[in-house]
Amino acid sequence: MAHSLYLASTPLHILNSVAIASSQPSATAHLWMIDQPNTLDNPYFQVLNDWQQSPFDGLHISAGQQGGVRRKLASRKQIFARLREWVEAHQPKHIYTGNDRRIEFQYAMHCAQAQATGVYMDEGTFTYVGRKASTSWSDRIVDNGLKKLAYGRWWHSPRTIGASRWVKQVYAAFPQWVHPLLQRKELIALQPLFTNNAAVTSFCTELANFFDAPTEHLAQLDCVLTLPHESIIDTLPGYRDAMLNTVAQLQQAGLKTGIKYHPRNQQPDILNASALDGFTLIPHQIPFEALLPLLPEQVIVIGDVSSTLINSRWLKPSARLLSIANPKVALYQQFCQLFERLGVQVLESSQLPSALTHLLQQEPSCSH
Repeated sequence: MAHSLYLASTPLHILNSVAIASSQPSATAHLWMIDQPNTLDNPYFQVLNDWQQSPFDGLHISAGQQGGVRRKLASRKQIFARLREWVEAHQPKHIYTGNDRRIEFQYAMHCAQAQATGVYMDEGTFTYVGRKASTSWSDRIVDNGLKKLAYGRWWHSPRTIGASRWVKQVYAAFPQWVHPLLQRKELIALQPLFTNNAAVTSFCTELANFFDAPTEHLAQLDCVLTLPHESIIDTLPGYRDAMLNTVAQLQQAGLKTGIKYHPRNQQPDILNASALDGFTLIPHQIPFEALLPLLPEQVIVIGDVSSTLINSRWLKPSARLLSIANPKVALYQQFCQLFERLGVQVLESSQLPSALTHLLQQEPSCSH
């Protein structure tokens, strides 16, 4: 049986790996969590290791950058040795990644010596609007040259995420709207692999339970309010007031609402929503993409200009999505164009209450 290696550095990478691996039972799947800040007590590794329905026959984990240059190179050398040993022993036919800039992916492909097909799994933002930093002189010339000197001539700096010469196939939620450089690859629709996928639902439930999320309430929510980092709330004019007005409006409408704060917030509940009737405080540690498969089909999701709402559209196609405008976001115009295609309303914070009122007066529409 052919082997496949999935290299995942984020929760979304893991979720995509679960969806793809569970849809390919003819291949022996192995998941390798890379660039992890915590390898001894990693919550995702624990959940995957204990998960009875896991589609992965093998599970590995390695740390991210550690200390100074010497320590970093020593750590990379150890990881490279482990990767080479694994690749030579299993000779994978496919190597999957959520970021082809990752040194682990490129080295694994180098070790495979053209015997493996490199596959990029939709990361969200960069798949559609590109990675601006990849076009800079420092990234294309300086960083690219330094990495070739440090690791070898096999290193390749892609012009955007997913566009490297190592990648032949791209799993994308919206293949018709990927970045032009990715349109040159073999495109495969990702969203159908999530539809009615019992493994995805099972994994998300296990993860929600691990973080003590109220799974019994998630399936009954009418709306989820996702908030950016508190620094953005403080810097965007009118954002905090708009959120407080929205909370009051949702309460007045009698909607069951979940509040999902940013994982790195210092204040656990800056809107004091947990004390209000009808509101559920969702543990901030759980990634939002893992919540989406557990929410009602036509849930209202209010968020910012980020991958949160991109992922919401394909993981919950019938959801009704509202975004708070933030022109300071990199590639903001590209985001707005993509959101228009996805049916995401982009609003000034002052427009949110009236837009929400209009949305509540409408019958839920069918999926996009």
